[in-house]
Amino acid sequence: MKKIVSTQGLTYGEFNANSINAAISERVNNRLEYSFFQNYDEKVHTTFDFSYNVIAGEITQIVLDYTIDNPTPTRLEWFREHCDNFFELKHFIVDDLDKTNPHIYFFSSDLFDMASLIHALEYLTISLESIMCAIDTNLTEDDAIYTPSGNIILQIPNVPQYRIKEDTSWIAPGAFNHCQRLRFLDIPCSMINYQEILSTYSHPLKYKVWETRYDGTPELEEIDDEICEFVEDEYHVSYSKDGKILHSVNDSFCIPYYVVPDGVEEISDFAFCSCRHYVELSIPRSVKSIGDCLFGNGGYIRIRN
Repeated sequence: MKKIVSTQGLTYGEFNANSINAAISERVNNRLEYSFFQNYDEKVHTTFDFSYNVIAGEITQIVLDYTIDNPTPTRLEWFREHCDNFFELKHFIVDDLDKTNPHIYFFSSDLFDMASLIHALEYLTISLESIMCAIDTNLTEDDAIYTPSGNIILQIPNVPQYRIKEDTSWIAPGAFNHCQRLRFLDIPCSMINYQEILSTYSHPLKYKVWETRYDGTPELEEIDDEICEFVEDEYHVSYSKDGKILHSVNDSFCIPYYVVPDGVEEISDFAFCSCRHYVELSIPRSVKSIGDCLFGNGGYIRIRN
């Protein structure tokens, strides 16, 4: 059995996630509105709110709430149906009892429904890991708890000495809550926020912040300078000097359809994240790797022969 817990050390209350709202606005809403227009031949403008409740550190409900312009009963029902299909969820609800603010929302308090919404947002490149995470309920204070990516340690175990796993970047605010026996901590060189969290520990604690990896090797391997040099094409798309890596686009990129040249083998993470519009990419079969979180406001990839 699993439960979903706050990774920000929040204990009680209802919270809005500003960073998640910004990510949804940038990466999801344009796609949602564009696909609504394609399906219903009507333009729609959306506003939304993502919020969640926490009781005793556990997430008890998540709500994704949308309002639309010109919310007639027909448009509300169309948009409700469209949200079900777009997010691949069921049971978006129309609430039109308040005539001044009718809205469409997905309310999840059941663990399965919450997990379904989390999965739907992750599929749309919105990770909730910075604010919540599913963990096994059978984990104890003697077990270390990490987020699935390993980027955040949620609970440091109640043992005298512990070495945080390498490549962990953040210690969650509540990570010291149940480890009164801890007296020595190894902190990897990848860690970012340890100073502020260490100050919350109420017992004597010695620690070592490593400048290398635990085996003594440097944190980052040297990267060939040739690969680090990028050249920009006429559409403001940057490539590695050898033309094999599409690295990124700058804010001047403004075309809706872009042809990635033959010979490109890799498209980097976040390559088109600075785009403020929907982008269709035509990519060659030479591409072997496509990065995560590719588009900022939605896009489509077409592989050409």
